[in-house]
Amino acid sequence: MSAASHPSARRRPRQQRSRVIVDSILEAGRRLLAESGESALTTNRIAERAGVSVGSLYRYFPNKEAVVAAICDVHTGQDVAEIRAAMDAPEERPLREWLVSIVDCQLERHRRLLEVGRAVYRDQHREFSLAQRVGAQEVERHIREVLDHHREEVRARDLEQAAFLIARGISALVRRALDECPERLYDPAFRESLLELVLRYVVEDT
Repeated sequence: MSAASHPSARRRPRQQRSRVIVDSILEAGRRLLAESGESALTTNRIAERAGVSVGSLYRYFPNKEAVVAAICDVHTGQDVAEIRAAMDAPEERPLREWLVSIVDCQLERHRRLLEVGRAVYRDQHREFSLAQRVGAQEVERHIREVLDHHREEVRARDLEQAAFLIARGISALVRRALDECPERLYDPAFRESLLELVLRYVVEDT
């Protein structure tokens, strides 16, 4: 990954007018990606759609990859807000349903960001790790609390370790698939295998 395409390489807007320009660029990039895909994206097309000069775009983004990375960053920020809100709310779903949702959310999130920009996201996906932004320990603490709430259904006796394995294990497997064979993320059999791993480990009666 080049320094210029790193999501933090872009210049951050400080004034309201600058934020409006950056938001316009990101929205234009998002729409063009949805319409034509990553391969057809150019800085000229983004600037034209955003209604700004190419020079204005380059003030904030060194290249089109940085625009794509910034769009992924926006999506990640939204995901972080949703996760924090979910962690603050009581978890009343059945344990099995909750475990399935963890797997499905991981897969859906990576598929969604691959569709934003496949090449950029595959190259930089570790920069958009939810665990880094929410806090890995906070995620594990939340999982531990849910497992404890359903203690009578949980096969694992060490809830701390179970929380660690659920939080890190699913993420690690999905990210390895993303690195090596992203098509697996769209394969129903891959999802079913992940679910079987988690459910057989956690739930007493599968």
